[in-house]
Amino acid sequence: MLLPAVLLAPIFVLVIYLLFETAKVSMTKVRQQFALDNAAYSQLSSTSTYLNAVAMVNGPLPYRVMLYYKDQKLNPTEVAAASGKQPISIFELFYHGGGVPSIGPDYDTGINNPPPAASQDWGLHYDPNNQEFPRGDWEKEQPREPDSETWVPVMSKSLVNDYYFPALRYGTVVIQNYLETYVRTGSIYESQTYAYQATSKNAIMFREAYYLNTNDCKKSDCARQSASQLQRYLTLSTKPFELDKVRFYASDSGLSGEHGGAINLDLSMVEMIKTKLFQFAYLDSSSRNKLRTLGRGVVLKQPFKLPRNHFNISLEQKYKPYVRNTAVLSCPRGSNNCVWPDPLPKYSVTLDP
Repeated sequence: MLLPAVLLAPIFVLVIYLLFETAKVSMTKVRQQFALDNAAYSQLSSTSTYLNAVAMVNGPLPYRVMLYYKDQKLNPTEVAAASGKQPISIFELFYHGGGVPSIGPDYDTGINNPPPAASQDWGLHYDPNNQEFPRGDWEKEQPREPDSETWVPVMSKSLVNDYYFPALRYGTVVIQNYLETYVRTGSIYESQTYAYQATSKNAIMFREAYYLNTNDCKKSDCARQSASQLQRYLTLSTKPFELDKVRFYASDSGLSGEHGGAINLDLSMVEMIKTKLFQFAYLDSSSRNKLRTLGRGVVLKQPFKLPRNHFNISLEQKYKPYVRNTAVLSCPRGSNNCVWPDPLPKYSVTLDP
């Protein structure tokens, strides 16, 4: 009985070694898969954050700021009141003049409650009934900018003709607040763009995350193959749509209260604030194509090294081990463009096998 047991001992030892080596291979693969998933999610999360930030400054943010004026009413002139016109808000001067877009569904006044959390379309548009300076050419994936000689109104001249909006009493302060709103919105856009360019250059977040979760690559070029696959889709470019010659209006009102109609208040932004006035930002055609691909998913495949084993067998040469996933960056639009027009800050990242 002792002899068979002695003969079986090497087999048990061999089985133990096989289990140990199999566990090492399995642990290595799990670690590499986690590193790839974590790296892809970290890198694309910075992309989704940037796109959502641009979508917010593209209308929802300035709209909520300017909506402060919805309760500040302006009285109609005697002639306008005689024709049945009721007081309107200062907000409507800008909304009906194309100075600020509004979320839906009420596009008559532009005054709406915040969209529901589950809403897949905020319906942000300029006033579709604006006949003084329509924004139809703006609400396109490739908007048409006004030429350098055109003064672009951001208030409704017809409303200022019919309502008291004296420059000294209301106009100066309101116009200043409007300009400050869009100057700060433009500053937010520039800061977000700078931050994204820094975190997406050379897929730095992807490489850092992969390096921190493994111990078999150099920090400078870790996960080279999968990083290069993802890098080509990270160079997204947005272009700011800006105005130089901006036209406001105010009432030509005297001390006695008479109303002489709307007068132009033309301001050159380059002369006044040393830069053009930001309105929104849009994706170039190359970036829109990249987003369509990211919406379908980009397959990332990364080879990895296996630890040495007691049998001195090169498993890498025979099996060429690798890990993979499919990284998806998407928003609730078939074109995967939720930046402009009709911005919707709802980009998200998912990882599929």
